[in-house]
Amino acid sequence: MGKYKKNKPYLTIFSILIFCSFLSGCSILIDSINLLKETDASTMLAENITETTISVTPISLKDTQTSESLQQTPSPENASIPDIQNLVIWVPPQFDPSQNTKESKILTDLIGKFTEEHPGVNITFRVKAITGDGSALSALSAAKNAAPDVIPSLVILNRNDLLSAVQKGLVYPITTNIFSEANSWYSYAKQSSAAENYIYGIPIAGDTLVMVYRASKTGAAMTTWEDILSRGLPIAFVPASSDGLFPTFIYLAKGGKLIDDKGQPWLDQSILVDTLKLFLTGGQNGAFPPSLAQVVDQSQNWQMFLEGSVSIIISNFSTFQHNKGPDIKAMAIPLFTDNQRYPLMNTWNIAVTTSNAEIQNLGIQFAEKMADPIFNDIWTANAGFFPVRQSEHVEWQKDESYDTILKILPDAALLPESQILNKISPILNMAVSKVIKSQTTPEQAAQEAISELE
Repeated sequence: MGKYKKNKPYLTIFSILIFCSFLSGCSILIDSINLLKETDASTMLAENITETTISVTPISLKDTQTSESLQQTPSPENASIPDIQNLVIWVPPQFDPSQNTKESKILTDLIGKFTEEHPGVNITFRVKAITGDGSALSALSAAKNAAPDVIPSLVILNRNDLLSAVQKGLVYPITTNIFSEANSWYSYAKQSSAAENYIYGIPIAGDTLVMVYRASKTGAAMTTWEDILSRGLPIAFVPASSDGLFPTFIYLAKGGKLIDDKGQPWLDQSILVDTLKLFLTGGQNGAFPPSLAQVVDQSQNWQMFLEGSVSIIISNFSTFQHNKGPDIKAMAIPLFTDNQRYPLMNTWNIAVTTSNAEIQNLGIQFAEKMADPIFNDIWTANAGFFPVRQSEHVEWQKDESYDTILKILPDAALLPESQILNKISPILNMAVSKVIKSQTTPEQAAQEAISELE
């Protein structure tokens, strides 16, 4: 009995330790269960939100204290630590600020200044594909109901993806005074910000088709289609691809329209015939050889161009800017006397995807910084996109493509909505392919195209 009493304190302590271990184990178990729940909630999005992230810590929160200042650090009870506000932005690969490029550094510098002006704000960029299941639009659609916690604050979308996001209720209308200076915007850019009579995006960049050429091969400057076609040099484009837009460009440049009075897809037969005759003439002169009509991948055309197999290629301006060299130039695609509107200008826009009013406000402020005339001039000139704001273009004046953008921007017309393009462009491409291959006449190809559209 005495021995039992002597050891009792130790047994008691031992029992307490066991009990505490049991509680600790329960806590770990509970945490594990909660983690499994969170993981399960977003399992279906794992494939769609694979991303590259760059996180910018606010300057005010960086650890810049010296050993002397650490001794004077106030007690936790008196310390004032600002609340962290996370601004998450989904961007396409070409706008990734983590890349080792000059335009990325320019964007990173802007982020640093913004976080310095807004202590407590943390900006995170996550890179999304432009198309496919991993695209920003697809990920937003999937996350809306399945995993709302992964929805970002802002997203950068091209014009037609922005329209799709509006229709699906994935973005919010915004309030901004940035468009009050109407004359400071190129008309295509200002127009691209709106959908359904509300402002849904702040445009930051533009892009459209241009003619890229090797000056040493083409000779003297080319100014008209008659001049270009008479040289007999192959012009690379992708009529066999359903989304190739060059035939649509020519049709629109000749004054054609893609919708009727009821807003339905439509083609003007006489203008379509005229368009196809241009391709027929080009085919007969060697500018549009049947062999090029088989190409379905634009990267193949660029490979041929860079290797010297072809001397002229129709390409996006941004692609040219990232492939230009001493002998590689770009020019505006020649228009026609009856119409001077430069068609198919696309845009990239920043849209708000969060319902949090405070984060919305911060996001709009950041978007406005990217659309600032001075910053936009510097950033787009280095990133290879058309600017959205009219200014002195101090940075663009240093670029040999400055005359090209000046010729295009004032009369640039926004590209039609995707449901129109997706319907008409494949039909136009097929008609052009048939004419180039001498399978039919322009008149017959035009009639078949209109019949298919109906």
